[in-house]
Amino acid sequence: METITVRVNDKSVSLAGQSTITDLIRHINIPPKGIAIALNLPPDDNVAFIEQQHSREVIPQKQWDTYTLADQQDILIIRATQGG
Repeated sequence: METITVRVNDKSVSLAGQSTITDLIRHINIPPKGIAIALNLPPDDNVAFIEQQHSREVIPQKQWDTYTLADQQDILIIRATQGG
């Protein structure tokens, strides 16, 4: 079986190839309520490498079931917190 490795909040996570964001959330056992997922953008030959490394896109939760993760993709999970 093909596997991929992604970086989630600076930690390596191995998943089955063709895994989605929903698969990742289940794999790392994080409740989906109150979180946001930001991913690095796919490589673009017209954008400088360093700029690409810091460009992230928030993926709407309704797309988590269909967004297929790529090997070596950098993922940031953000949890909403209450404060006062």
